[in-house]
Amino acid sequence: MLALLLLSIIISSSATSGLSAIKSTIPIMNQQHHHQRDAAAYQDFVSSAVDFSGCYVRNGFVTATRSVRDIDTNSRRSFVYNIPLISPSLAAPPMELSAKIKARIPSPSGDKLAVLVEESVPSDIEGKGQGTKRHVMEIWTNKGHQLAKRIVLPSTIHGPVCTDFAWFGGISWSPDETALVYSAEVNKPKTASYFAVSSKEDDKEDDETIVGGQYTLGVGKKEDWGEKYGTTALLALFCLNVSTGKIGAVENVPACTNTASQTTDGNHVLGQPIFSPCGQAVVYTGWDAGGGGEMPRRLGAIYCYHRPCQIYSSPVSQLLKTLEIDTTEDEDETVADDNFVCITPNDRLSRSPRFSSPSDGVAKLAYLSHTKGFDTHNGCMALHTSDWCMSKGSVVDGSKKVVVDVVTLPGERGDGETISGLKFPGLFLNQLSDRCFSPDGKFILTSSQWGSVVRVVSISLDDGSVTPLKFDMRDGDNRNDAEPSQQFLCFTDDGGAIVTQSECNYPTMLGSLPSSFLTDAKGGISSQVLAELPSAATSSFSPSSAGSGFKAGSGYSYKIMKILPEHGDVKVDVSSILLLPDDAGNEKLPLIVVPHGGPHSATPTSFVPSYGYLCQHGKYAVLHVNFRGSTGFGQAALESLAGNAGTQDVLDVVAATRAAIDTGAIDPERVGICGGSHGGFLAAHLSGQHPDLFKVASMRNPCINIASMVTATDIPDWCYVETLGIGKYEWDNFRAPSKEENDKMWDNSPIAHLENVKAPTLVALGMKDRRVPPSQGLEYFHSLRAKSLPTKLLVYEDCDHAIDRVVSEADFWINTKQWFDQHL
Repeated sequence: MLALLLLSIIISSSATSGLSAIKSTIPIMNQQHHHQRDAAAYQDFVSSAVDFSGCYVRNGFVTATRSVRDIDTNSRRSFVYNIPLISPSLAAPPMELSAKIKARIPSPSGDKLAVLVEESVPSDIEGKGQGTKRHVMEIWTNKGHQLAKRIVLPSTIHGPVCTDFAWFGGISWSPDETALVYSAEVNKPKTASYFAVSSKEDDKEDDETIVGGQYTLGVGKKEDWGEKYGTTALLALFCLNVSTGKIGAVENVPACTNTASQTTDGNHVLGQPIFSPCGQAVVYTGWDAGGGGEMPRRLGAIYCYHRPCQIYSSPVSQLLKTLEIDTTEDEDETVADDNFVCITPNDRLSRSPRFSSPSDGVAKLAYLSHTKGFDTHNGCMALHTSDWCMSKGSVVDGSKKVVVDVVTLPGERGDGETISGLKFPGLFLNQLSDRCFSPDGKFILTSSQWGSVVRVVSISLDDGSVTPLKFDMRDGDNRNDAEPSQQFLCFTDDGGAIVTQSECNYPTMLGSLPSSFLTDAKGGISSQVLAELPSAATSSFSPSSAGSGFKAGSGYSYKIMKILPEHGDVKVDVSSILLLPDDAGNEKLPLIVVPHGGPHSATPTSFVPSYGYLCQHGKYAVLHVNFRGSTGFGQAALESLAGNAGTQDVLDVVAATRAAIDTGAIDPERVGICGGSHGGFLAAHLSGQHPDLFKVASMRNPCINIASMVTATDIPDWCYVETLGIGKYEWDNFRAPSKEENDKMWDNSPIAHLENVKAPTLVALGMKDRRVPPSQGLEYFHSLRAKSLPTKLLVYEDCDHAIDRVVSEADFWINTKQWFDQHL
């Protein structure tokens, strides 16, 4: 009572100033509470994410590395899990992996482990300033328990080792475990200023120094491979003897300037190297970097799986003998290895070479291929094999076999098996797993996009039959309509398999299949969960108000929806994934439509924390639309988008949205659109072409004006192919578009529909984006602001196209949720 009396006195004595102060404080307090709840909920979801990499099985243990976001330090931390296959419950706690460790490569037997370390060189070593980076290869023996040797990889021989194992990079052991082969950057030639004064001692070096070349492209400045590859220009192959520590360049390769002294232009970029099972050769992928006639300008590589490449073999027996000798004497008298051989001379695209274990003097070489290639950034791949003669160390002439060919339309081949009602659409994958052959060499296991899911498939090398494996790590939950996405990682020593499983509302689980799974492939396969990892705290942020309390498998559900649009020439279902919060009751939900980027990619039924955050915490229905042009639906459906971007994909998204509304769960007056890259392109298109349907928009690095982007992006081919059609980009020529081409690019751009836009729009830009220049989003933002539309611009100075730095990613998704809260 006393407190109430005092409060009444205070209010009455300052009726004007005091009361207004209290009123103004309440909204601020509510707003702070709201921000804290959003941040706590986002943290809850990203802490639950399980991102695995570097998985292998050795000595009865499965080793996997988990990447965890750390908001406090704006970085990702890595943790290594070693799980015993026999008793996974007895696994030791994870160990944090130092950021200095760039790669861990176990030897075939498991007795050795190669660890690539990046470290700073102290100022008193090598006469270099403090902070200079160098790579060191550590060799651990005794099943990885003993550090036996540290080998500094001299910067005089090559630049940084390429650790991009998803594309260019690769480190491989020789079969006898005496050597490693790896891909590394070719050094730039030495350059000097016109005004530099050299001493007499430098005369010999001056003979190789290019005066005035510091700023010349191809000399002091490297021509790189665009977005995410700003430090990758020219890669060569090198062998390292793990006993002597000697390193040698593989020089019998397709015109790569391994010992470049005058230029870094080169003809080919060499990567994905592996030793042949006989140890006499290395087999690798070579990308056209100007020597093949289709790369007058190096184009962006990341997410661009159509850059011309072939598979080569180079004998290395003599090189390896040289590296075995722990002296430099008589090296000039060594015999050179034979010249390289192109294994796939008639294929425009070939990559990801993998070997089986040998049998009767022959091993199988498998690789992904597309003989004609394709103009789109992704496409259906074929699986080819060739026989490898162990005694000769080369491919057997005439042994090439097309095991699984490119599929134009689903159901064209295969045994009629369906996933979500879709027959086999072809192989859609970027790489084969390192150990993809079954122990008997009769099957290859891989993961492939199959409609809106990713599934593990078994491929018979005898008849080419493709069988999706049927297992469910959550089969005890009585789920008849589950559509999980699953990945094959590697085989176990006894012929079993290590796999993962994820769903829109369930983070990734690590599991195993028994050694009998290949014989049971046609029926249901039992599976064992090896690890269902708990959440890992992403920051020290701990507000008094808790988040949504994410619990795997609850809080929201998902289902796959399909429609067959009337428009378009290729009649294939448009598949969508609809996420719905559990506690909606009879209330109709606001909907956020999310078309994916690419455009030639797909959204599978995997756990993505940001969308779970929007659905469960934000109480939004979320619709992922895999429009025609997506991977996993056959090559014809994918290529049907070329020349029709901004029309066919727009109509597909509209049709999918209306189908979601027709379920009765969605409020048709509260529909928003959210997307990045091509998804941002579609978000801008949809808010302009269908302003009465899409009421609010959020977009990341959107393509807005193709005509002004075409000569500034690292993928000008996208601008031509997606607006003008297949065959319209001149691969052997780089030029600006004609006036007619420019007009067509403008017509296919969102900027052409600017006057119709009514939606409040959030624009996020990564200012280091080389794929879609930030000027695109700035053009759109300023144009909308000039129309007096509610518009907000997020500027991330240190981010590129993906906006995937930990803090920036978090900031964007919380801003997006609050933008829809405010306007939808």
